[in-house]
Amino acid sequence: MYLSGEDKQSEKKKKKRRGKGEGTIYQREVDKLWVGQAVIGYDPMTGKLKRKTVYGKTRPEVVQKINKISVLVAEGKFTDSNLTVHQWLDIWLKDYMQNTLRPKTYESYDMTIRLHIDPQIGNVRLKDLSTNRIQKLYNYKNNEGRVDGKGGLAPRSVERIHTVLHKALEQAVAERRIPYNPSKATTLPSREQKEIRAITREEQDQFEDELNNERLGVAFLVGLYAGLRRGEVLGLKWQNIDLENYTITVNKALLRVKDKKTKKSELNLEPVKTKKSNRVIPVPEELIIALKKHKDKQVEEKLKAGKMYLDQDMVFCTKLGGYIEPRNYNRTFSRIIEKVGIGDFNLHGLRHTCVTRFRELGIDPIIIQAFAGHVKASTTDGYTHVMSDTKTKAAGKLNDYMKERKNSSLKEE
Repeated sequence: MYLSGEDKQSEKKKKKRRGKGEGTIYQREVDKLWVGQAVIGYDPMTGKLKRKTVYGKTRPEVVQKINKISVLVAEGKFTDSNLTVHQWLDIWLKDYMQNTLRPKTYESYDMTIRLHIDPQIGNVRLKDLSTNRIQKLYNYKNNEGRVDGKGGLAPRSVERIHTVLHKALEQAVAERRIPYNPSKATTLPSREQKEIRAITREEQDQFEDELNNERLGVAFLVGLYAGLRRGEVLGLKWQNIDLENYTITVNKALLRVKDKKTKKSELNLEPVKTKKSNRVIPVPEELIIALKKHKDKQVEEKLKAGKMYLDQDMVFCTKLGGYIEPRNYNRTFSRIIEKVGIGDFNLHGLRHTCVTRFRELGIDPIIIQAFAGHVKASTTDGYTHVMSDTKTKAAGKLNDYMKERKNSSLKEE
C-alpha cells in the first residue's frame, strides 16, 4: 500500500507512542480496526517468538488486550489452542508416545483413546475441558461404560483411562496449550483387589496328572514351578534353557501386537515387561527332566514334518514349529481345568500358585520376588538383591516338593 510523506510521519508518531512490550500497533485502512500482537512464548522447534494477533475498535482496547495476554503468559495461564481433545490425543500419541512405549502398551493406549475417551469428550475443545467433564466421563464408564453395553467397566479399567488422559494433559500443560491439568482433581472409583486364587495341593496333584496327557503339558508346569507369565512361557527358546545348570533365562515374551504402520495384529517376540522381569531363574531338577522329555518329543515332530517344519528354536511351538497363539493356549488351559473339575481358577493363577507354594515352604518373600520378577516391593512383601546361591536353594526346596508328590503318585498307582 502506498503511503504519502504525511502518512508515513503519522505512522512514525503512532509507533513512537506505543508502550513497552506492546509491539507494533496499527490501524487498518480497510475496516479501520486497530491491530496488535502479543508475545505468547517460543516455538520449541525453531526457537522463534510466537505471537498472537488481537483486534480492537480503538488503540487503547488493543493495548488492554495485549497487556491482559502478557499477564496470563507471565503467570503460565495463557492458552491459545482450538484443538479438540481428539486432535490433541492424536498428536500426543503419535509424536510423544510412539517411540517410547512398548508395542503392546502403545496398542493399549490407542484402544483406550478410541473406545473410551474419544466417544465421550473427543469433540470438546482442549482448553474448555474441565475437571467436572472428566469426572462425568469416569462415572459413566464405571457405571455403564462397557463397549458391549453390558454394564460398567471395572475400576482398574477406569484407572487405565485416567492414566492415558492424565499423561496427555500433562504434556499439554508443559506446552502451555492449557494452564493446568483438569484430571488432577478427579476422583477415581474405589477398587477392591480381587484375590487370585491359588489351587490347593490336592487340586495341583489332579492338574499335574492331567498334564501328562497334554502335548504342551510341560508349558503349564513351567508356569507352575518357575512362576513365568504366559507370554514369557510361550516366548522361551531352547537357548534360554540351561539343561545342565538347571536355569531358565527370561528375556522375551510372545505377544500379539498391532503393527504401528500396517495396523495389522501379529505375534512377535517382545522384550519382557520390565527390567526386573529380565531374570535368570534356578528351577527344580524335576522340571528340567520334564523339559528334556519334551525336547525329545519335539525332535520326533520335527523329523515327521520334514521340510514343512519352521525351526525357530522355540521351546513351545506348534507341530510345524510356529508360535503358539496365546488365545489357544488359554483355551487349552480352560479345557484341562474343566476336565479335572477345578473351579474359579485362571491361567495367571499358576503363577500365583507358584508363589504360594514358595511361601508354604518357608521361602523368604525377598527371594520369591526375585523369582517372579516383580517390580513393586509390595507385590511380594519386600525386595532387595538376592544372591544366586540363595535362589538355587529355594529351587531345591521346590524340587523336593515335586519329588515328594511324584513318589506319592507312584505309590498310589
